[in-house]
Amino acid sequence: MNIKFKTKLYAGLGFLGFLVIVLWSSGLVFINILSNNSSAIIRNNNRTVYYMENMEDILTQLHLHQISPLETNTPRLSTTGLAVDSLKYQLLHNLHLQQQNITENGEARLTSQLQRHLAAYLQTIGNRPSPASKQTDGSLQQYQTIQHLISEITYLNLRAINRKNKAAQKTATDVILYMTIIGAISTLLALGLLIMYPGYVVNPIRELIDRIKKISNQNYDQRLDFNTGDEYEELANAFNTMASRLQEYESSNLAKLMYEKKRIEAIINHMSEAVVGLDKEKRILFVNARAEELIGWPKEKLVGSFAPDIAATNDFMRDLIKDITDHENQPENEEKPNLLKVEIDHKNIYYSKETIPVVTKDLKQEDEKKIGVIITLKNVTHFQEMNQAKTDFIAVVSHELKTPIASIDMSLRLLEDKRVGQLNNEQHDLIKSIKNDADRMKKTTKELLDLTRIETGNIQLNSQCVQPKDLIDYAYDTMITQAQQKNITMDIDCEATLPPVKADIQKTVWVLVNLISNAVRYTQDGGRIQLKAEKNHGLVKFSVIDNGEGISAKYLDKIFQKYFQIKNEEHSTGLGLAIAKEFINAQGGEIAVKSKVGKGSTFSFTLPQYQS
Repeated sequence: MNIKFKTKLYAGLGFLGFLVIVLWSSGLVFINILSNNSSAIIRNNNRTVYYMENMEDILTQLHLHQISPLETNTPRLSTTGLAVDSLKYQLLHNLHLQQQNITENGEARLTSQLQRHLAAYLQTIGNRPSPASKQTDGSLQQYQTIQHLISEITYLNLRAINRKNKAAQKTATDVILYMTIIGAISTLLALGLLIMYPGYVVNPIRELIDRIKKISNQNYDQRLDFNTGDEYEELANAFNTMASRLQEYESSNLAKLMYEKKRIEAIINHMSEAVVGLDKEKRILFVNARAEELIGWPKEKLVGSFAPDIAATNDFMRDLIKDITDHENQPENEEKPNLLKVEIDHKNIYYSKETIPVVTKDLKQEDEKKIGVIITLKNVTHFQEMNQAKTDFIAVVSHELKTPIASIDMSLRLLEDKRVGQLNNEQHDLIKSIKNDADRMKKTTKELLDLTRIETGNIQLNSQCVQPKDLIDYAYDTMITQAQQKNITMDIDCEATLPPVKADIQKTVWVLVNLISNAVRYTQDGGRIQLKAEKNHGLVKFSVIDNGEGISAKYLDKIFQKYFQIKNEEHSTGLGLAIAKEFINAQGGEIAVKSKVGKGSTFSFTLPQYQS
């Protein structure tokens, strides 16, 4: 027979209520017994004693009425006939009340004798006694008999009072004993229920919680065994069914996952690119054959190892995970080095590295959570060789162009010399145009040579301590004439108390001049340019601010790329800003731009403070 948990709960609470009712009802019964015993003592026996005392007093008065003064040596009662009748009435009335209040054994017999003797005695008493009348011996004997009967009835009730008082005391003692026993039993039963019942309710819930926690840790072999015949047993059956289904599902999914894992491993191992997978703790999850070959360690030692530990003794692994271990200290917008060089058989092999974060969506917080990274290496040696050939070609061509450009420049100077001959206006215009083109060629050639030095790693820095205001003043003096030609106001906002920076003066001034030149070019006549320097989180920030045309947002992330030109800008080689970025990065700074079409642009870069 299955009993519902709700019924058991009601039974437990009902039992506690039953104990309370037992204590309450037994208390009422015993108190009522005590009350009845006490009432019997006060109501019955005391009344009899009271009636007897009244009869004795009245009888004494009547007896005195029958005795002469000579016999008693006391004055005779001057009692009228009405007074005697009243005393008789009172005496008979108290006798009548006593007859209605007989409670003890023998009391009825004594009362009956009292009535008989009292009737005989009252017949001897006249309403108007003469002075010469004397009490007969019979009357006196009746009087004494009545007195004796009154005393007997009184003593009988006094003894009953004493007896009932002792019985009441014994009853009170019994009540205390019974109430103590009943209270102790009820308390023990209630304590037992309070101790056992919560455990009966809570223990299955605790076990269920523990099993659910283990299920959440993918331990699906958990089962519950509640043979209680109530809802707990139903809950255990439902839980066991759920765990069994989860175990079956996990087993089927595990087989699928193992198959997919082997398939993916086969695909990764046959890839021509090197692939390395790391978890969020930077432990190696997998490597393919190509990565194993490049690292130089067997797969068995790599998988499961902590990547930084291997990097401590393996240069290739150190370069491979460098951007991961340095991620916390690297700005988000900073380009990560993605080219690795490996020497194999005395030949440099270049690999392009791509780090792909693996993320999963957290359903609770509704955001993405990083669980690892995959690093891929692609052989770009061919492209690197082509790029190097391009760089070498540009360097050779730029170097070779310097000689004819210098010859053109010399020829233009000779033509402008009046000693060679006079030129007309058309010839002056042609020479001016040729000179402008030659200047652009000279500038382009210089930029190409600077770019080839940067790409080949031959950039040389001459860093020294310099005041920020000095750098701005050098650039201002160089560009003020060009700005004035377009009636552009150029202001300086730089405090003399700024800390010095560590910088290559020539290259930093070149960057400032390039930025100011662009600002002058794209600012209309009568515009304004501001040169500013300020502290910025332990660095010094330099800014060139104009109110010119501005740059469209779609170009802002591309203008620092090499050879990039804004549409319809035919006079730009797309090298100036790229070279400026390389110069600033080489000095440990960063360059950035903010712009809005029609509102102007702000180009800024930072340099580290000089540490003595």
